[in-house]
Amino acid sequence: MPALQVREFPDDLYEQLKAYAASQHRSIAQQTIVAVEQMLEAANASHYWDGRELHRVTSGPRCLDFDTEAKRAARIEKRKELFARMDEIVWKGAKPTGDEIVAMVQEGREERDRMFGELMPLAAGGDGR
Repeated sequence: MPALQVREFPDDLYEQLKAYAASQHRSIAQQTIVAVEQMLEAANASHYWDGRELHRVTSGPRCLDFDTEAKRAARIEKRKELFARMDEIVWKGAKPTGDEIVAMVQEGREERDRMFGELMPLAAGGDGR
């Protein structure tokens, strides 16, 4: 399944998405998929989202494009260069086992949770510990 990465996603919008996803008992990824599905369904039904409200199109199609072809092409070229450089990197260490990979992921999650606990003490149960 393809992955989607959004650069320069506004912090306030991310927090709203996170809160809404939690209220719907969904992960942020699941809520993002639902939101995109709803947006595309609305687009097919002659609706558009202005960032705050869903509107019905009354006079012809509406297209909001905030990017230029030149910027898009430059981003694609930059990504191609980065992936080419990544392909040139040779791993010189021992290949990690499945258990080691699981331990690294768990360690990363625990570190992330500790950081969020320190940054958001109320969300962590009151005192950040």
